[in-house]
Amino acid sequence: MDQGAPAPRTAPLPPVKHHAGIHSSDEEFLVVVVPFLREAVAADDEPDPVAITTARKLDLLRDALGPDARQVDFRDSARWYRGSPANSMATALDYYVTHANPEGRLHMTGEPVWDGRSPRQIPEWKRYEALATELFTGAPPDLMCLYDTRTAPPDVVDAARHTHPTELTRHGVRPSPLFTEPAVYATQGLGPLPAPPEDAVGVGLDGDLTAGHRFAADQARARGMAPGAAARFGQAVSGATRYAASQGCDRAHLRLWSIRQRIICELRTPRGRITDPFLGFRPPGAELRPEDGLWHTRQVCEFVDMRSGDETREGWTIRMETALVTAG
Repeated sequence: MDQGAPAPRTAPLPPVKHHAGIHSSDEEFLVVVVPFLREAVAADDEPDPVAITTARKLDLLRDALGPDARQVDFRDSARWYRGSPANSMATALDYYVTHANPEGRLHMTGEPVWDGRSPRQIPEWKRYEALATELFTGAPPDLMCLYDTRTAPPDVVDAARHTHPTELTRHGVRPSPLFTEPAVYATQGLGPLPAPPEDAVGVGLDGDLTAGHRFAADQARARGMAPGAAARFGQAVSGATRYAASQGCDRAHLRLWSIRQRIICELRTPRGRITDPFLGFRPPGAELRPEDGLWHTRQVCEFVDMRSGDETREGWTIRMETALVTAG
């Protein structure tokens, strides 16, 4: 059983316009971004472009663009890149659907926030960029992600060259020689998940996998989680159990524990495999899909880790983690 495989591509898709705008000074920043925005402003059939960066750099852009600044949507990156990578992807997709022209054209440039990210968060945000390449392949928007070598860590800048097909410099667009296919990049360095602690509590799900959300919500409340947050966490867990049921799993096991104001719930199945590293990142569409519940799971939980058995051992794990929001 090959679960969660990406949809087959029957014909070549046009390459995604997803550039890395790497710069090391304000002057380089303006040289890269201003022509990108003016290209959109000059297009009669395209909506206003959006620029997402720090407040200081937004002021630089306003001054450099002059009258053209009136046709640019300026957004503060601290507000845009809040929450998890899945939350930011939802924000970007919603903006795109709302603002793109009928043919889907739109120029978007944004500078992710790296300051204050933990060692656990940074790899997730690196994979976010690979995800953007995956989701927008074949689509018409022109995307540029900004990386300032003065503020972004060196490993983040290096990752940008792997997750973006092209770089946009003062000399124009050039292919990135280090570009790695999104599905390959997203699975690099994913080792086994740490074992649950000995005090983790568990429940077997036999026949009715939908009962898992009640177990998760009850356990969250027992650990002091606010009732509303506990209910949302339970629904997030149900996204995973409903996906398992849709794949023909009639037995599974849930384990749950909390540590350092974090709550973690793990779903394990005895058979099947997950092969799609972007499972749950694609937004629900007009037609219902088995993975749609996992979109909600990723919106609620800060981390959603997925692992499958190897070639000789079936079964898969979805581990969901978020902050233990206490009542009061």
